[in-house]
Amino acid sequence: MKSKVSRRDLLKSSFAAIGFAALPGGFLFASPEGWKPDKKPNLVFGVVSDTHLRTMHGSSGKPGHNWPDKYFAAALEYFKRRGVDAVVHCGDMAHRGQVEEMQFHANAWNRVFGPSGGPVKLFVTGNHDAEGARYGDFVEKNYPDPAERANHVLATDMAANWERIWSEKYDSVWHKEVKGYHFFGRNWGVDDAELVRLVEETGKTVRLDDPARPFFFMTHSRPVAPLRKRVSAKRNAVSFFGHNHWSIANWNMAYLYYGRLPCFECASCEPRGCSGLAGDAWITKAKLEGRDPANTGKGRQGYVVCMYDDMMVLERHDFSDGEASLGADWVMPFGKEPHPFSKDELKKVIGEPQFSKSGKLRVESVKLESGEEAVKISIPLADGNPDSRVYAYEVVVIGEAGSQKLFKAVYAAGCNMGIGHEPNGGVTTLEIAKDELPPGQSLTFAVRPLTSLGTSGRPIITDFKV
Repeated sequence: MKSKVSRRDLLKSSFAAIGFAALPGGFLFASPEGWKPDKKPNLVFGVVSDTHLRTMHGSSGKPGHNWPDKYFAAALEYFKRRGVDAVVHCGDMAHRGQVEEMQFHANAWNRVFGPSGGPVKLFVTGNHDAEGARYGDFVEKNYPDPAERANHVLATDMAANWERIWSEKYDSVWHKEVKGYHFFGRNWGVDDAELVRLVEETGKTVRLDDPARPFFFMTHSRPVAPLRKRVSAKRNAVSFFGHNHWSIANWNMAYLYYGRLPCFECASCEPRGCSGLAGDAWITKAKLEGRDPANTGKGRQGYVVCMYDDMMVLERHDFSDGEASLGADWVMPFGKEPHPFSKDELKKVIGEPQFSKSGKLRVESVKLESGEEAVKISIPLADGNPDSRVYAYEVVVIGEAGSQKLFKAVYAAGCNMGIGHEPNGGVTTLEIAKDELPPGQSLTFAVRPLTSLGTSGRPIITDFKV
């Protein structure tokens, strides 16, 4: 039988076998000089997408019974408190492409900012805004008369409906300047070539190649090859897009790098929430369990972006219960190599999630609903490093034979929710059927916390007799 000390020593190589070597001690890596600036930014803008308000919840109710706008409104309220200069919406406001659904958004905007004034609107339409009336038979059934139906469908006359609802002109592609920063938008169904032409024409009269002053693209779906190819050589363009509903709790899915064009995917801020967890293979080789929204949280998410002379800081927020941070910011210095839009560079500042000194694993025998005997592991919230939020946990179980190990991984409870809003105080549970466990009466359990980029903190270890 292997000794306890031997089994614990073996855990070090076990974690390395999962795919990530243990990191050196200390709570933070060396940080790039000047990160987390404390001066006033040159420009601040909020970003949301895929709010999907609709006139009826599910298959019950009557037209006019809409999904609540509380999460969209919560985002706007927070943007107002932050004094944003502009608000980006990357499309899919009107779930079934109806005028009333777009009007719900305008009503929320007017309650928060007033019917006139407020931040600059940097809005684009998505497929649901343009085509949602054709998805299913809801609109046709509730408005069987074609003439009446046309009055309720945005796409009947998108330009006229948009101008009436938002009090601004509707263009298939557009350019707006906000405090010296340039924004370009493409509405749904428009070829990216039109956006490229607009950028090239604008570039004849304004400077778009300043490495310290990025310009921005707003689209609903990710930018396609023509746009990426024409603008990425400048290395100072940034794209925001929606559509996928991936959670931005995971940096691997929030930040994408298409053909040298850095792209930020914008999560859904719709009432039913964004679970959308993906990209797990980049975090751990063990299968992540606990994807159910009951454990991870639904999430209604968005960004706040702050522009400085020498960097861009992108914050992630959840609006499910007011507003709360989703974790570390993405800090992007300008004019530096390696390229600042790099996950490797981000790892240097987000550091390692850590268990607190008092954190203890709890292991107990339980019986599952199936009647099967199991071991339940209760993992305390790894919140010992305020600069790094835990996203998942890797679990290794070693039996008396030593060489036989069990590898597991589980999402951290509430990883999709704002910090401080984790269910059950952030305690994460994992149940393992006893027939899965390594042989032997005495087992050693070790758990280490991971960020969504795979950086890991020190493990906590306990022994348990089955």
